Amino acid sequence: MATALKGMMTRPSGSHRDQLVFAAIALTNRLADGWSFGARYTAPEDPAECASIANETCERFYRKQTAFLPEQADELKVMANRLHDVLLDLALDDIPTAIPKVNTMLAEHPSALHLSEKPPYSLHYQDHSVPAVQGWQVACCAALASWVSSNSTQYIRCCAALRCDRLFVDDTRSGTKRFCSIQCHGRENVRAYRLRQAVAAAEKAHRMPRL
Repeated sequence: MATALKGMMTRPSGSHRDQLVFAAIALTNRLADGWSFGARYTAPEDPAECASIANETCERFYRKQTAFLPEQADELKVMANRLHDVLLDLALDDIPTAIPKVNTMLAEHPSALHLSEKPPYSLHYQDHSVPAVQGWQVACCAALASWVSSNSTQYIRCCAALRCDRLFVDDTRSGTKRFCSIQCHGRENVRAYRLRQAVAAAEKAHRMPRL
C-alpha cells in the first residue's frame, strides 16, 4: 500500500520542516531505548555524553536552537523516547494512535510560528531562545504534524531486521527500503541463509531411510 501511495504523497524535499523530521529520527535512534543491530539499546547514563550526542546529532540539521545542557539529560531522554514512540506509530501507519501523542507534546510548550527573514524563507515553529528540549520538542512535533497533514508519513519506516527498532526515511523511488543500515541488511541475509540451511537439513533427515 505504501508503494501505491507514493505518487500521491509529498516527497521529502530537504525543507526546514523535513530537516526537523530527519533530526527527530536521528535523535531517537541515538537516545531512545529499544533494540539496535540485534541487541538491547539504552541511552548513555552520563549526562554530558547525552547532551553531546544530542548537540552533535541536531546540529547536522539545524543550528539556531540553543544547545542541550548536561542538566537537561533526563528531560532529553524522556523526549527522545516519546518521539520514538510516535515515530513507531507513524512507521506502522497507525495515525490515530500517533495523533493524540503529538497533540499532547505540542500542548506542553507554546509554539512561536514565524517566517525566517532571509532566503530561503522557511516557516519556523519554535522560539530559538528557549531551552533546547522545549524548542526541539515543539519543532519536531510540529514538523511531524505537518507530515501527517500532507500525507508524507508513509516515508517513515522502522527497520525490518530482527531485534532492531531504529527508524529511517525511505525516500527511494521504489519505496522498498527495509533496513536502517547495511549491518542490519547483512544480519538478515545471514539469518535467512541459516534458516534455509536448517530447513534443508531437516528435510534431508526426514527423507533418509530408517535402518
